[in-house]
Amino acid sequence: MILSTSKKRVSVSWKTETHLLLVPETWDKLTDLLTSSFKLEEEFDILTTSGAVVTGIDLIRDGDELRLRSLTSSPFHDNSWITLNVGGHIVQTTWRTLTKEKETMLARMFDNDSNWKNKTDSNGAYLIDRSPKHFLPLLDYLRNGEIVLDKDINPQGVLLEAKFFGFTELTGKIEELMLASERKVLEPLCRDDVIRALITTPSNYILRFRGLDFSGADLSNMDLRHVNFSHSKLVGTNLTKSDVYGANFDKADMRGARLDEANAAGVSMEGAVLDDASMVRCNFEDSKLRPSSLLGAQMKSVNLENSNLAGVNMRVVNLRGSCLKNSSLKGACLAGADLEGCDLNGAELYNTNLRGANLTNVNFEDITTALHMTHMT
Repeated sequence: MILSTSKKRVSVSWKTETHLLLVPETWDKLTDLLTSSFKLEEEFDILTTSGAVVTGIDLIRDGDELRLRSLTSSPFHDNSWITLNVGGHIVQTTWRTLTKEKETMLARMFDNDSNWKNKTDSNGAYLIDRSPKHFLPLLDYLRNGEIVLDKDINPQGVLLEAKFFGFTELTGKIEELMLASERKVLEPLCRDDVIRALITTPSNYILRFRGLDFSGADLSNMDLRHVNFSHSKLVGTNLTKSDVYGANFDKADMRGARLDEANAAGVSMEGAVLDDASMVRCNFEDSKLRPSSLLGAQMKSVNLENSNLAGVNMRVVNLRGSCLKNSSLKGACLAGADLEGCDLNGAELYNTNLRGANLTNVNFEDITTALHMTHMT
């Protein structure tokens, strides 16, 4: 039925119907056309897909998709109770709850101006083909404004539901909840855990324990060459006589750890915290010319007596109050290091770089190399 010579063709939707129409020359003719096409007996507005009200013919463009909104009746109101059939699970809630967050899919599904065409079961419950276990927490969130998950509910499933229905703020809250859960303190790993990992890891792979907790573990006399312990917690861990050649301890927390007589050649302990650690007779020198690095490490009150630190990079290390008696620092770099109160009695300092180091109250008694043989300026 063409009642106009207009070249503007639009589609207009009303509830479950959609008609393709030519736009007449006047507004009155357009409203008459819509009334007769949809057999309307009530007043209505004409809306764009974005929800803007059309108030004149000149605002309509060729190809527009329009919808009608009743001005006299609405299927829902604030106190309307709505029954949902979510994956076979029947649940009741209010229209006000479902439309609380206007930008979500749920709000659009039950918007009075929506043409979502919700389907119902034989009892009139609105069908939603989703997992009830993961959908119901969304309803509770709309009711209470908080997300609470029972122990048997996987937050990943609820996160997927929140993303599916467009809950932007809730998505962020669930991700924060999951992250907090991952940060919960776990039982520290023990020697048996490390042995199992060593046995099951191919010899050509680098074993990674990055960010794990080994506090108090007995890892003495173990072959831990090239293992990655970066960012791990090794507080009070016993690594006595272990071979940690080429291992990575960057930014690890090793307060009070024991590495007495350990082979630490080629290790990287950059930024590690080693306060109060014991490293008596520990070897850091690598015959293969792979220098160990303790760059920026915190090593207050560490016992390094009789240790071999030849060639080690200890730039800007904090060694306040540490014991380095009879240790070898030959060719080591301690530029900018804090050595205040250190005991270097009997230490080997040949070609040691001490430029910019804090040497306040350092004990240089019986050093094997004259101080002019070091680099201090």
